[in-house]
Order: sequence, then C-alpha cells, then structure tokens
Amino acid sequence: MLKQTLTFFALTAVSLQMFMAQSYSIKWGDLEKRSARMVSILPKSGADFYALRYSGGMFGSYKFSMHDNFKITATGKIEMMADGSMANFETARVIGGKLYVFLTDKKEGKNSIFMQEYANDMTPKGTAKKLASFDLEKNRSRGFFDVINSRSKEFFGVIWEIPGKKEEKDLYGFKIFDDEMNEVSDGEYKLPFEGKLSTIHQHYLSNTGDYFISVMEYEEGDKKLFKSYVNYKATHILQITPEGIEEFAINLEGKRVEAMTMNSDNDRVMTLTGIYGDQGKAGVSGLFYMRADFAKQEVIDEGFSKFGKDFITQGWSDRQKEKADKKSAKGKGDPQLYNYVMRQTEVLKDGSIVGSLEQYYVVVTTYTDPKTGATRTTYTYYYNDIVAFKVNKDGDFDWLKKINKYQVSTNDGGPFSSYARFVDNGKLCFIFNDNVKNYDETAGKFIKPASGKSVSPANFGKKKNVVAIVEIDLESGDESRKTFFDRKEITAVAVPKEFVIDYSTNEMLLYAVYGKKEKFGLMSLDMD
Repeated sequence: MLKQTLTFFALTAVSLQMFMAQSYSIKWGDLEKRSARMVSILPKSGADFYALRYSGGMFGSYKFSMHDNFKITATGKIEMMADGSMANFETARVIGGKLYVFLTDKKEGKNSIFMQEYANDMTPKGTAKKLASFDLEKNRSRGFFDVINSRSKEFFGVIWEIPGKKEEKDLYGFKIFDDEMNEVSDGEYKLPFEGKLSTIHQHYLSNTGDYFISVMEYEEGDKKLFKSYVNYKATHILQITPEGIEEFAINLEGKRVEAMTMNSDNDRVMTLTGIYGDQGKAGVSGLFYMRADFAKQEVIDEGFSKFGKDFITQGWSDRQKEKADKKSAKGKGDPQLYNYVMRQTEVLKDGSIVGSLEQYYVVVTTYTDPKTGATRTTYTYYYNDIVAFKVNKDGDFDWLKKINKYQVSTNDGGPFSSYARFVDNGKLCFIFNDNVKNYDETAGKFIKPASGKSVSPANFGKKKNVVAIVEIDLESGDESRKTFFDRKEITAVAVPKEFVIDYSTNEMLLYAVYGKKEKFGLMSLDMD
C-alpha cells in the first residue's frame, strides 16, 4: 500500500487584480507556485473552486487543491482505497456542492465503481459508497466504467460497457442519480447491432435525467480495407430506459454523419447537430441539424448547409489552392475540409442553435538513425481553423463563419492550443492564443492576410504571444477579431483548454501558467 500524505501550503495574502480586457471585466488572482500539473478545474461558486492535479510519471498520484477567492486553502492526495482494498482512480465531480472521487476495483469476480466524498480539508469523508458493479465473465472482455453528467449538474450517471468476444454482443449498463444521490433509473441492455460493426459515438444525459446514446453503424467489408467513410451504413439515436431501448434512425438522404453532438430541452425535444460527408468519400461537405420529438418518434425540422468552394479555401495558401484545382481538373474531387471535429453546440433560450468545430490532427514522424538503427518518434499536434454557425428558431442556417488560426506544437499534446467558447450579451465568442503579428500594434485589430497568404502561427513566447477574441453577433453574423490580452499583461500564458464555464453562475474560470507558477481568473458573462 502506498503511503498516503497530506501537504499543506503556507497561505499568503492575495492581491486581486481587476483587468479590463476590451469590454470584459476579469478578476485575476496572484501568480503562485503550482503544486502539480493541472488536470481539470471543478467550479464550486465564483472564485471558489477545486483543482484536480497529477504529479509524477507513470506511478504518480492524483491530488486536490481547494481554492477560496483564488487562494489555495487546502491540498490533499487522493486515497486510492475502496471497500478495504486498493482501487483505480476514474474521475472527480462536484455534485450538490460537494466534492466526490469515483474509484473502481476488480475483485471476487466483479468490477465495481465507488463514490468517495472529500471534506474541506481534502481528506476522505466517511467510507466510499458502491454505486454499481458487473460480473467479470470469461466470454467477455473486462469492461470499463464512465461517469457522465447533465449540463445543469442536477443529474449524473454511471455507465459501463462490457465488450463481447466472437459473436457475443456488447453489454451495456447504466444508473442515473439526481444531485441528492437518489437513484432515478437503471438497467442493462444489448445494442441491436453487431459490436464489431458499430461504435458508440456519444453518451448524453439531459437536464431532465433522460439518457441517450448515438451509435455509428457500418457495413461488413474487407478488414484490411475498412474505412469509416466507405463502410458507413447509418447513425442511430437510442434513448435508454429501464423498460428498454427506443430507437430513432437519422436519415440524411444518402449522406453520412462524420461527427455529431446532442442537446435537448426540458420538453424532451432532441437537437442533433453535426457535419456530414458524401457516402464513400473522405472529408466533410457541410453542416446539418435535426430536431426530433422522441415521444412522438417524428422529425420536427431539419436543415443542411453545404460548404462552398470559397468557404473551404478561405485562408489557404496559393500553393494549396493550385493543388486543389489540379486535383479537381483531373476529376479527383472538389476541395474538401478534412480532420474537423465537433467541439460544442448549444441551444439558446429562443430555440436557435449555435455551435463550432475545429480542425485537429496529429502527424506522427519516425526517424531512424542509419548507423545505429535507433528510432525516434515525433508527435506534432495541429489545432487550426474554427468553423462557427447558427441555426435560427425556424430551422434555417443564419450564418456560417470560418475563423482562421494556426496552432502547432510538438510532443506535448498542444496544452496552449485550441480555444474556449462562450455566449455573452448577444454574441458568440472564441478565445485562443495567437501571434501579435496578426494584429495592429495600436488598436489591436486583426490584420487580414493578403490573398494567398495565411495567418502567422500562434506564438507562446513572451514577446509575440497574445490572446485573441473573436465576437460574432448572433443576429447579423457580423464578426470582430481583436486582441483580448497578452502574456505581458497577465505575466503568464493562457491555457484556454482549461477554461471552464459554470452555467449555474454564468461565470467563466480562466487559467494561465508561467514556468512552475499559475494564476486563475474569473470573468462574468451575460448569457441571457
């Protein structure tokens, strides 16, 4: 058993900074030494929150820090114990204002998941509560657990998957709880598709406690030549209840679903938004949305927006455009968007939908020394253009925008890349790290590159780093891009991936680092 330790930090007075970033008011804490690598920020209330951290390598440990008004008031190591034996860490959540850790343990022929509350001094409170378990059968793989929650945080769910071997179908299970730990529903089920020809794309728990999954189904083909865009068959939305499975198939008139997100309202109307491609062809062709009434098993409305050539090639270099034109002239297909992933979609109060996707991919390069035969592998992470869109309450696409950015880093996972997104005062906004070369020195306005030229790649250094904000007016689609703040002003580099919105308070927690130090910020939002 590993020796458990609890570390306390000496508290120092924190002088809060009020920083005006354009028209936004951000309250920053001090730059302080960080105790371990940040995994995620868990909002509690305003500038009071928890931070989940990890220190060490393969055999390291997870830790908590509790922050009051940004200041660390307590820290503690997560104890990997449940039901009297060593357990595995799965995740952490704030539920009903309390901090919980979820642990799993395999013993006596069962795999079980436990929920352990932590007190304000960051030590376990009471004993871990078993939430669910499943049998470890010989004809099945060992399986795994996951934890999901509704956006409102009023419900959370424990779900599990047990892959079947050979002809045995995969087995799934779930238990849904409210924020007072009352069990709402539970069940086990088998999907009506072959496990080797289907993939669960997303689990979704609504604000009414309803549990849905989306499943991609594929045609059987040559295993060596299998490609998702060639073997794609259909996408299904399944509502899982204790009574069974209610299925809703998505028909995109011969198109294939490349990626998708799910949202629902309190009337149990499901909104599906995603990107589609042509059957049998790589790349994506456009956006789609669909609103469906599950109770009535009918489509309320749907729509498509095809990406035009000018939109696709926006921000491309002359060389890229020339290659695309030559390919098209040879009959090898028109320009396409590649490697885009759905990030977020949101149903606004008036019934309209806003969302975004991002170009993301990893290039793996292996070098071999001809003298020694030794190999070295490099992973290059690309987080590039953002595509933003809005569907109005009548089901029409109001606008479609492409925000050009270029973020690249090596062997690090891209910690400072990607973006944070939020809705504020009638605008859809994006925050990301950029290069000061892309902006006017005096006014901080974006300088549009000349035709055939690309934006300068994001820079994370002290002299050239700047944080940009793009604001898109929800009604008109008018776009504004400018500097938000730079590294010199906050003496740290922003980490947009770790920004988190607390929808219960309409606030966003910000995070930035400088070497072995970190600082947090809080920005108020008008999301009505």
